[in-house]
Amino acid sequence: MRTRTLLSLSAALALLSSVALGQSDAFTAEERRRLVAGELVRRDMTRTDRGARLFGGSSWQRVDAPLERVWAVVREPSRYPRLIPSLETVRVVARRGDEHVLRMHHAFGVGSADYFMRMTIDDATHTIRFALDESRPHDVQAGRGFVSLTPYRGGTIVAWGMLADVGGGMRQQVFGPFLNEWLLKPPRCVRDEIEPGRVNEC
Repeated sequence: MRTRTLLSLSAALALLSSVALGQSDAFTAEERRRLVAGELVRRDMTRTDRGARLFGGSSWQRVDAPLERVWAVVREPSRYPRLIPSLETVRVVARRGDEHVLRMHHAFGVGSADYFMRMTIDDATHTIRFALDESRPHDVQAGRGFVSLTPYRGGTIVAWGMLADVGGGMRQQVFGPFLNEWLLKPPRCVRDEIEPGRVNEC
């Protein structure tokens, strides 16, 4: 069951990646208007497949800062508690070349979640891909995603894709209706962290 879940997650994320990186399903006129206006553009995905309850989708945010400045922020794990909602602490526990293993600790009003994430950094394409490290203890069932940057009119477009099965119980009961919004918020958090005068509530 776990192998089938991972295959399903990988296939769904491959589709999200092609969409978020602009390789298919071009923005609608309304999405383009909102993106240029500085709004977060989201395409939610929620699906049940082979026992997995997957939440997430893709999101995009224009950031009024040069690409290299944005890249310096998103590739630095110590910044992640300010970029990922509810993430309280992150620690690099292993590093080999461009691959890092991060220990992530989330805290929220009704509990917490701990897991390890494998992250691969590609400086040439300004892309980071990450996936749950199932060989280590994890409080979530599955997770995989990416962040990629492209220049836009002197600024940067942050593209984000994320799919996760957070498991059953209280987390899903309490946060189920809000999980897509929560999982797709990081590009907005990047903007609020970088642009002067913004309040970062992540």
